[in-house]
Amino acid sequence: MKLVLALGAAAAALSSVAFAGEMADACVARLEAEGRDTSGCGCLESEIAGDAALESEFRELGEIEDPAERYAAASDDAKAAMDACTR
Repeated sequence: MKLVLALGAAAAALSSVAFAGEMADACVARLEAEGRDTSGCGCLESEIAGDAALESEFRELGEIEDPAERYAAASDDAKAAMDACTR
């Protein structure tokens, strides 16, 4: 699931979103396109909402193609946000 959320984070990042709801929407769109579980996308947005540093980090993480590498490259705070939303 961590890798799924890492992909969702990438989706949100790639969309260069800044408004409420758009991070989750981008996450859902990317994961649905890949046939993955989207249940953590709203949670992920809630975890990073209002934290400009985390939002910026997720945009940067979105440039990493491999989900495992993306998760490994994440800061402890970004990993905590992803981990909080796993099922």
